[in-house]
Amino acid sequence: MASKTTDAIKLVLRLPKTLHKRLKQQAKRNNVSLNTEIVNQLHGYEAEAVKRTTEIVQPLLEEAARASATIAAEVAAEAALLGIFRPRTEDELLERLEQIDASKEFVARARAAFRASQAAKEPEKK
Repeated sequence: MASKTTDAIKLVLRLPKTLHKRLKQQAKRNNVSLNTEIVNQLHGYEAEAVKRTTEIVQPLLEEAARASATIAAEVAAEAALLGIFRPRTEDELLERLEQIDASKEFVARARAAFRASQAAKEPEKK
C-alpha cells in the first residue's frame, strides 16, 4: 500500500452493486476503509496466485530432483562397479548386479558398457 497520499493513484472503478456491498461489509468487519479493503484484497490475490503456483510447481521440482539424484547415483555406482569390479564374463557381471539388486535400466547400461569394453579388447587379442 502507498505510504503517502502523493504515492497513490486515483482510480475510478465501476462495480456491480452486489460486489460493492460485499466489499463494504468486509471492510467493516476488518475495521478498514473500503479503499484499504480493496487494496488489501488485490495484494492478497497476488500472494494467493503465487501460493497456488508454488503448490503446483513444488512437487514437480521435488520429483525432478529425486529422479536426477537417482540417475546420478546409478551412473556413479555403474562407474564404480565397472572400475573396481572387473568381471571376466557377462555372467559374473550379472551375478554381481543381482547381488546389489540393481534396477533393470542399470543392468542394461552395465551390460552395454561391459560388451563395449569387451569389444574394444577384441582387436588387442588379435
